[in-house]
Amino acid sequence: MLLEFKGFASWAMLPLYVMLLGVFFTDAIVMDGKVKEAFVQDKASITCSYDPYYKDYPKYWCKGYYRNYCNIIASTPNSTNRVFLKDTGMQFIITLTCLTKEDTGWYWCGIQRDYGTDSMDYTELIVFDGGRDTDLQRKQNRTCKGSSIGYSGNHNRRTCHQPLLPLRLSILSICILIMGMGVIITAVVLLRRKRIQKHNRGKVLIRLRDHKFGSSLMIPTPL
Repeated sequence: MLLEFKGFASWAMLPLYVMLLGVFFTDAIVMDGKVKEAFVQDKASITCSYDPYYKDYPKYWCKGYYRNYCNIIASTPNSTNRVFLKDTGMQFIITLTCLTKEDTGWYWCGIQRDYGTDSMDYTELIVFDGGRDTDLQRKQNRTCKGSSIGYSGNHNRRTCHQPLLPLRLSILSICILIMGMGVIITAVVLLRRKRIQKHNRGKVLIRLRDHKFGSSLMIPTPL
């Protein structure tokens, strides 16, 4: 019975270990490349794959070296005149058009969460002078020259989000606390069971001893 209880306790702790591993080894959103290269007046496409659990969460595209202070350029479901967003339910696709040298920099795709830190991943975009001398490129150049090349829409600065590491540490602390409570409860139950068994053995020994002494002190009755 005791072995069965220990086995049950081990299986009960398994989900906690899985949760603990998931905190450190999974990412909610992942960029398809850490470096993107393109030419002036060309276009670039970035794909951010994410966990389907977040398919209904708002996504955004922002520029800046620091994740907590980047400027949001566009967010779902709205696109701008140069930034087109597409959310498939598993991938967040960003297409940048009419690139300029000023577009060179660090960018982030993010999942907005009401509770906890936003899930984000980054890439570096490098825009070179020149380009490919093709009919498609010349048509793209004419389109870019005939339209505004600046970003449109409201640019929001992300200043209220905390780094991801403290969140993970807090989750780790909760997991450790739960596991610690489970170990303590298991130890208390096993100790109580051991005391009950010891108490029962003591009663048996007392009864045997009383029976033995009672038999030796019996006086034979004369016939």
